[in-house]
Amino acid sequence: MTIHRTTPLLLSMLATAAVPTALPAALGVMAWSAPCVHAQVGSGIDEEEANRNKRETLIQLSKPVTLEVEEQPLEDIFSFLASVTGAELEPVYLNDDFASLGMDPATPVTISVTQRPALIVLERVLARAQRAGGVGEEYTWQLTDYGTVQLGPKTELNREQRIEIYDVADLLYVVPDFDNAPDFDLQSAVQAAGGGGQGGGQSPFSGGGAQDADITSLRERAEALRDLITSTVEPDQWRDLGGDGASITIYNQSFIVTGPDYVHRQLAGYPFWPARLQQIRRVDGRQQVKIKPSTDP
Repeated sequence: MTIHRTTPLLLSMLATAAVPTALPAALGVMAWSAPCVHAQVGSGIDEEEANRNKRETLIQLSKPVTLEVEEQPLEDIFSFLASVTGAELEPVYLNDDFASLGMDPATPVTISVTQRPALIVLERVLARAQRAGGVGEEYTWQLTDYGTVQLGPKTELNREQRIEIYDVADLLYVVPDFDNAPDFDLQSAVQAAGGGGQGGGQSPFSGGGAQDADITSLRERAEALRDLITSTVEPDQWRDLGGDGASITIYNQSFIVTGPDYVHRQLAGYPFWPARLQQIRRVDGRQQVKIKPSTDP
């Protein structure tokens, strides 16, 4: 097992999200700069090698391709994209022994694109296959530590999970609102000074007192933050909401998240991919981290 730290993207989503009143107001404008501890279990390769494999795959999928097909089997399109990019694709098909709900390799797909990055083409093909397949499952992609790309229904991709620990202490901290500062009486201070310092011990400050701010408990703030995440990031996949893809456990001031790669991608992006190529966007009330292909030669 290896432990490493990354810098996740997730809670910059709070810049546009409706923040519950139980959370500090600062969350509405701050990005998540807290570290993420990633526990990698049983992969057989170390973190550096895994990240190198994944980065190389995204570079391969950044290659521009031209594809114009009509009613072409899904399996043939995936084979074409793998051959022209060199990326290793692992579609989850219905005829796989372990897949109870995979993609039909014969699904007909019609698409016409010219010199578009292979990753964009791949996502469009998945969207068209999803609609044509009519299985009621959302298709997506995710990376393995070996640099391969798994493709298929989220239910099947949920079989491959890992654990990451997100330190959210900064997001749970509440900045006190000192709105009851004491008043300073300048005239009393001058009189006391003019009287040779014989002010009878009377202070020029008046009013003030203990702060009476309504600050929720740490546990309540953590639960509100967890609820915000599960309601906006892959809401159909969290076990607390009836899904089978991911779970969040609150431990002190950290979140222990168990889930597949595509869920962690939506939470934290990819630490090995340039930040400028990772776009946070909101689609149909959901937060997404969009991985953009590299434009570097």
